[in-house]
Amino acid sequence: MSSKRYLSIACSNGGSGTYGHSVGTPQMRFDIANNGMLQTQELRLQGTLRVICKVATGGVLVGAQNTVQANDVNINPFCGTQSVCDSVEIGSRVNSTRSIEKINNYPMLVSSLLSALHSKGGFDANLYTEQGSKGIGMTSSAHNSRVVGTNPFIINNQVLAQRKPFLQQDGFDFDMRLICGMFMGQESLDLEAIGGLSIVINCNSDDNVLFGANAGNFRYEIVNPRIIVPIIEKTPQQQLATRNAGVATFNFLTFVSLYNTLSSTDQQVVHRVNLKSVVSNFQHYIPVSHINNTARDSMAQYNPAIERLTFLQNGKRTPLEFVLEPSKEANINASAQLSTTPQLLLNYLDAYRNFKDIKKSLVNPTVSGFVAQTARVGVFGTGCSYDSVGQSGINANGSTLGFEIKSSLDDPDNRNTQTPFSCYTFYLCKNQVQVDTAGNVNVGM
Repeated sequence: MSSKRYLSIACSNGGSGTYGHSVGTPQMRFDIANNGMLQTQELRLQGTLRVICKVATGGVLVGAQNTVQANDVNINPFCGTQSVCDSVEIGSRVNSTRSIEKINNYPMLVSSLLSALHSKGGFDANLYTEQGSKGIGMTSSAHNSRVVGTNPFIINNQVLAQRKPFLQQDGFDFDMRLICGMFMGQESLDLEAIGGLSIVINCNSDDNVLFGANAGNFRYEIVNPRIIVPIIEKTPQQQLATRNAGVATFNFLTFVSLYNTLSSTDQQVVHRVNLKSVVSNFQHYIPVSHINNTARDSMAQYNPAIERLTFLQNGKRTPLEFVLEPSKEANINASAQLSTTPQLLLNYLDAYRNFKDIKKSLVNPTVSGFVAQTARVGVFGTGCSYDSVGQSGINANGSTLGFEIKSSLDDPDNRNTQTPFSCYTFYLCKNQVQVDTAGNVNVGM
């Protein structure tokens, strides 16, 4: 009978034990030995996140952990401690230096995915404890009250509650999943056949992680990071079968991330992706001026005032044969629209899974409207599924994917004026890796 073990693996690139963008080592590397069956969906990243003062602020001395809630220093409410990861790269430890999966702009992926697939109650109950993510939203009409008082669900009190985990004297101990396609699409991975795994995480900049009126006076650091790796030992029969197999084949999901700037009110975004089995895509929008800006949340979600959206493959409408046109109330400008069309949001949710199977989500026409986003509590994204029936995806090898978007690029900080928007696009694909007897790794999507 196979036994299950949990391994705690520290960073293999050494250093002082402190990691961050402006202090210690800016990269965390974890090496998993080629032994046993990795239970991918149970792998966790643990450590302690500290918010350290650079300039004495609000009674907090230089070099001390921030413990004062009144100091306006915040972390994205959907990402929490996930926001410290700028990129995540996974490869074979022994057989190849080539990446199997690399996710750039990782916090944008996390912000979109978690808010789309978790309710406010899910954030409060689970993610708040695991990674300090409280989310933004309401769970009932009573919680939607805007009356100033002790109501904990008004936005100001939600912001204060979001700061609370990170005010502990010794920092916040997190225990979070890594949101990667490779750890989502299958339950186990034969480490012996693939030659172990190497996980490399690059740390995000302080200006992207922390925001608020006092954020410029603070930095973050990660202490004692480690991954918890659940392993099921292989039986002698399984080990013999692996050695005699010859070529080992692995199938799993992977995310591919791309970046574009929307600078025109009528623009076509084209990606020559050369991917096979593309399952879906989704977009995350934010004004360019908000990135690396401590005065703004660099991972927030905004609607660039979309008026028309068409998804394309090789210039033809695919997979939707119609144009998505958000409905508007007559004689009301974009900044005053209370909600957006459900059709746009249903196709966005369909990018993660069949929207009929999504029982809990923060995405809804009201929170995705302009009024909520002007108040900086919005949840928004666009996307679609390329194969809603079989989920096997489409072949985009040698072709182009993208979308045509007409929008007014409405500035959330100064409504009815234009500003360029950053657009982060993520493609979810089915991937295949083959490892031959010589240890050569062939990655083909």
